[in-house]
Amino acid sequence: MTSNSLSKVSDEISREIRKLEARLENFLKEEEVFVKELQSCIAKFKKLHSAIERLGLRPNPKKIGELMKLRTEVAKAFCEALKKESKAEHEKSHLLESYGTLILALQETSVDLLERKAFRCSQS
Repeated sequence: MTSNSLSKVSDEISREIRKLEARLENFLKEEEVFVKELQSCIAKFKKLHSAIERLGLRPNPKKIGELMKLRTEVAKAFCEALKKESKAEHEKSHLLESYGTLILALQETSVDLLERKAFRCSQS
């Protein structure tokens, strides 16, 4: 193995590390957005639950209408939370790709270094 090929592998590892850092940052941003959206959704679920509890045994049409409107808001909030989770999972998939690429690059470096060592030993 030449020092040139070792340098090439080193450059590849460096590039993959930078890519992993960027992907982690993107994932964390999307994950944070998802968590905030989910917290908002949970608050709306609690509000809906309270409204159901207050409805009592003799609900009037106005209260039922308000409850149905709130139920729609909860469904929309839950849908938005799922969309945000989808984006976070997409970014997570890029992280997994980077993990594999980086592990492979590290393995190739190890193999190249062992071959280089074996070559030097055979020269002695």
